[in-house]
Amino acid sequence: MSAAKQETYNKIKTEGVAKPTTPDETQETEHIKFNTLSKGYLTRASIYEREFPDQIGQALCIDGPKDADNHFTFAGDGSVTLMTGKRDPNRGAGSGKLNIKAYGGQQEYMSRVDLQFNEGDDTKPQGDGQALNIVCYGDYVENSVGSERHIRAEKILITATSELVLQGGSIKLQSESDIELAGTAINSAQINKKEIVLGQIMKFGAGEETGIQFDPRSSVNIISPGHVNHKVLGDYVVNVGGQEEHLIAGIPRPDSTLVKDKTKAFGVKAAALGIGLDAATFINTTAGGATTITSGAASTLTAVASVTIAAGSFLTSTAGGDITQISGKSYTVTALGEVKITGALILLN
Repeated sequence: MSAAKQETYNKIKTEGVAKPTTPDETQETEHIKFNTLSKGYLTRASIYEREFPDQIGQALCIDGPKDADNHFTFAGDGSVTLMTGKRDPNRGAGSGKLNIKAYGGQQEYMSRVDLQFNEGDDTKPQGDGQALNIVCYGDYVENSVGSERHIRAEKILITATSELVLQGGSIKLQSESDIELAGTAINSAQINKKEIVLGQIMKFGAGEETGIQFDPRSSVNIISPGHVNHKVLGDYVVNVGGQEEHLIAGIPRPDSTLVKDKTKAFGVKAAALGIGLDAATFINTTAGGATTITSGAASTLTAVASVTIAAGSFLTSTAGGDITQISGKSYTVTALGEVKITGALILLN
């Protein structure tokens, strides 16, 4: 490769590299002043000063490279603007990105900061839908001193591979729809627990339900203006260390379908076996009206001591067969009036 002749250099000095075929073009900028400080000949990047006609809007600008649309502006009002070029997949996966690598850093903003992140059109076909992705190889700590922290999204998903802890002076969970809790075991510890349910409480699939209270002063209270229904297919056992009392008002409730027979205030029925009453001392049965005992077979009344039957009016014993009364000692019948024994054959032995 040989050098150009001297005549060629002389011609370039006088006529230039190439003669223009069209006249020079100009552009009106409405009196905006530019002062170019430096311009590169490889990338055609430039460093220049800019001043608006009001002579207040001044800035130091850095543009380039060519067709990259990168811009760095130091404005006269103290603001700094950094702009990258557009993202163009034809230029590569990293086009239009702002890449920063540093060994640490510290930022302090003296006023409000607004951050906006967009998904981008070229990421939508991938289906990830991510606008901001943060990866921390260590702890991630946020501290809002004396203020609030708001998170708002259509769906919030928190995944903890080991443990999730929510700790606060007061914790509230509010939902306009369902709240679902699922776990192998749900344990809670509190001093007091209060639930306000305006609808219905339902439990399904519980193999066993146990309530244990250690305080002798504790109590279990069920207060309901409605109805209580227990249906047990197995055995039902109640052990009471103290006393048990049932107070039944016996007011018929036509709206209730639980009790079919509305003529009785208290009813006990055994479908398969009998009913036994065993008392350590006495059994006292008092009725304000008539008392009827009906037996499908024999009825036996046995007492170790005396048996007293008292009636304020008539006392009638009726049997389809014989009536037998046997006394191991004396048998006394006392009447303030008449004593009548009527029969076809009366044996007094």
